[in-house]
Amino acid sequence: MRAVVKERRGPGHLVLKEWPEPSPDHTEVKIAVAAAGICGTDIHILDGDWPCNPPVVLGHEFCGTVVEVGDSVSNFHPGDRVVASNPAKTCGACYHCHAGNPFMCDKRVSAGYMIDGAFGEYICITEHRCHQLPSEVSFRQAALGEPLSAAVHGLIERTTVRSGDLVLISGPGCVGILAMVIAKLQGARTIVLGITKDARRLSLAKELGADVVVDVAKENVADVVHDFSSGDGADLVCECAGVPASLETCLQVVRKEGTLLQLGIYSRPFEADFNKIVMKELKMVGSFGYVWTSWRRSIRLLRDGKVKADRMISHELPLRDFAEAFRLTRDGTATKVVFNPQVD
Repeated sequence: MRAVVKERRGPGHLVLKEWPEPSPDHTEVKIAVAAAGICGTDIHILDGDWPCNPPVVLGHEFCGTVVEVGDSVSNFHPGDRVVASNPAKTCGACYHCHAGNPFMCDKRVSAGYMIDGAFGEYICITEHRCHQLPSEVSFRQAALGEPLSAAVHGLIERTTVRSGDLVLISGPGCVGILAMVIAKLQGARTIVLGITKDARRLSLAKELGADVVVDVAKENVADVVHDFSSGDGADLVCECAGVPASLETCLQVVRKEGTLLQLGIYSRPFEADFNKIVMKELKMVGSFGYVWTSWRRSIRLLRDGKVKADRMISHELPLRDFAEAFRLTRDGTATKVVFNPQVD
């Protein structure tokens, strides 16, 4: 089969090549990948800023059709439409596995950088990471299930958004915009921050319901938040950019006794003024990935039409255009790029 493979560690080394077609073990399902989205983590892997085990097929946001199942699989059958999640494997015995949070397992193995992922025609993954898709949910919508579940986990399960709250999202990437949508569904007012190259993404955030969008190079964020909050500051700030300057802005504009939700992942350590957390008596919450309930909520939101996730997709490309797909994702031209691996 064809697949986009990270061949070696370090920046670059991404190629499209023939790759062995996987076969499911006794607990796995084999999926013909219908759609697979490029994530910010994939950019970090391309740049050599995220640990991976090359040579490895990238891609961890995906959905498709089951074509084969292992002999111990009982919940899925060939022809089923599914969306699947990480981590691909866990120990199943530690505190976090028993508590239902597999991303916290010290022995977790994630598809897309530790083992082969979804930027290929087929992928095999344990049935326990698969979710049936209702007929109302298209593959285009389901391709955004992973970032939607990350937003649901952060905004609903890791912290609380109340009706009337002011929620500021810094970073109008896929997770950031979906976090805004979730906040609006909870009854919040929202401000979305971006930089000049994010113009298209900021415009989409406004179309999808953001009350205010701000280009931080053109407007003073503190002034905007002051005016919109009657001087109090934002009740909840969501750092989604994974950029030090973004965190600095979030710490500046969150109100005293407010909450900072960290969703963005930074490529390297940096210095930050954590005295603001003490002096403002802030609550700081990290959110990494999702749990089973995040996916149940996300699929229901898609099924019921509460979230129009496919509005995020700006480009759909075949695997052969992988270089262009990554360029569009990196330079901000795209809001979301999705591969269609079954298309030549």
